[in-house]
Amino acid sequence: MMTVLLVATDEEAAVLSERIHQNRHFRVISHTPSPRLALAQAHVLLPDVTVLDPSMDGDSDPAALFMGLRSLTPPSGVVLRTTPATAGLPELHAVLEEGAVHVAARDDHDALMAALITIGRRRESCDPDQ
Repeated sequence: MMTVLLVATDEEAAVLSERIHQNRHFRVISHTPSPRLALAQAHVLLPDVTVLDPSMDGDSDPAALFMGLRSLTPPSGVVLRTTPATAGLPELHAVLEEGAVHVAARDDHDALMAALITIGRRRESCDPDQ
């Protein structure tokens, strides 16, 4: 089972959790609208995947959150939920170039699930202890 941390408002998290839980291989373990709190939770919970929205008004830079998530051992997979306005944010350009992030349009739940499944398959095919 893959664990998922959502960086989303309560309303968004309710909708996303319901959608994610339709697939028995994924469980949302926590959610918060705060990028800074999400990073603190990730250090304790070590989620397999973190889903975040770079347009959220928050207390931290989404790129800094991404780098913090990727520095965990093992690193959390990241799915960015974007809008046309946030897809080209300059501070996320370097993050997207690294290739360790999946992008899904905010309103495209099928793309979100496809990204989660892709990350799950990638993790299933490697041994994190090596």
